[in-house]
Amino acid sequence: MPNIVTRAIFGLLYVAVILFCSLYSPISLLIMLGVFLALCLFEIIKILDFDNKFYILATLLASGYLFYTYASDFYFAAGGYRLQLVTILPAFLFLIALFIIFKRPDELAYDSSKLIFSVVYVALPFGLIMSTVRNFEVDNFQMMNAVIGLFILLWSSDTFAYLTGKYFGTRKLSSISEKKTVEGLIGGIFFTIIAGIILNYNIPQMRGNWIVIAIIVALTAPIGDLAESKLKRIFGIKDSGNLLPGHGGFLDRLDSFLTSSVALYLYFLFI
Repeated sequence: MPNIVTRAIFGLLYVAVILFCSLYSPISLLIMLGVFLALCLFEIIKILDFDNKFYILATLLASGYLFYTYASDFYFAAGGYRLQLVTILPAFLFLIALFIIFKRPDELAYDSSKLIFSVVYVALPFGLIMSTVRNFEVDNFQMMNAVIGLFILLWSSDTFAYLTGKYFGTRKLSSISEKKTVEGLIGGIFFTIIAGIILNYNIPQMRGNWIVIAIIVALTAPIGDLAESKLKRIFGIKDSGNLLPGHGGFLDRLDSFLTSSVALYLYFLFI
């Protein structure tokens, strides 16, 4: 089966799962996010190649507790987080994780560092996105539609960056990944903002603005893509996994989700 056909089939299945779980009920949404987190943790643990199994167990337990805490707040509709030092701290920790990837990868040589990095880089964004989605709700606005909107923006960024880069790309964007081009970056940003404009006039009842959200996603999604590429280069692998034929692993698909989730969390804190 040609790679483009395989990519399309599994891409559609992936989209169908997200649409169904996001729209069916809050429980199905939480189950979906929990499964995605578990698969991403499986891949990051494999990439980092822990020496001691105790640290693997500690990573899973810490990530599970973090997810449970945010999921409980989401499900029971706890009050939104206010702008305080303690609520900014998660985003600050994530920025440190990105700094380690790009500037201090030698820090990932120790199991203790790998444990903290895995929890902050992978598990934390899954928790923050639940806090973010809860802040979307105004009056009778359906939070599930907000989740779909966020994924539409992420898909627009990834898809159009890939297509414009593939068919029009000539200038390499970064030495981290030879396949990424300046044209692909511009195309991804442009069409993501267009998607945001469309969403803004179709899902207007919300706290925040879809156009602003689209700009945030358009600018931060490529950073997540580059961070994942850099991480794979550090550890000498091509894909994070093979669970999505034609796409690689779940980290390959959700790398932009990680950075965008943290950025959107900050956006809703400040507004």
